[in-house]
Amino acid sequence: MAAVEAKLAGAELRAERLAAEGYQRLKSEQRPLAEYLMERLPHSFDEVALDLGRMLSVAVFMAFEALPTGVLRSASADAVASADAALGADEELRRADPVDALDSEDIVAIEQPALVAFVNRQIGLALEKHAESVDVDDVASVFRSILVEILVLSQAVAPPDGVAPAVEPMA
Repeated sequence: MAAVEAKLAGAELRAERLAAEGYQRLKSEQRPLAEYLMERLPHSFDEVALDLGRMLSVAVFMAFEALPTGVLRSASADAVASADAALGADEELRRADPVDALDSEDIVAIEQPALVAFVNRQIGLALEKHAESVDVDDVASVFRSILVEILVLSQAVAPPDGVAPAVEPMA
């Protein structure tokens, strides 16, 4: 994640070019996920939330691209829908249990702590910088969409050669 942050924090034009290239790769290599994200980040969002969502979606994708082990497989539309449904079910269960100390993001952070920390940091900075003008409901939608992206891409990472893939538990 640090390498992706460093790339995107470079000179503004260079960072914009890298982000645009990353977005094109996301659209071509992860089409169902890109379509999901475009649907969840509509043009009707306020500008700050929309820019934040676009930047985070590309940064998360680039972080998975940069993994030194394994190959990032293309995620299916079913995988995207399953991740969205699983997150929704988890959110409902956690809302119904007032004693549960964990949020859905905490569960995602167990497997991807650096990514979730990066996302939280970027959201915090955007909220702080644009406190007077940002629509917090739009930002919450951005956050949820990015959590789904993290779940989808986590499942899309092929194990390194010689390592058997993990078996998904059946519900």
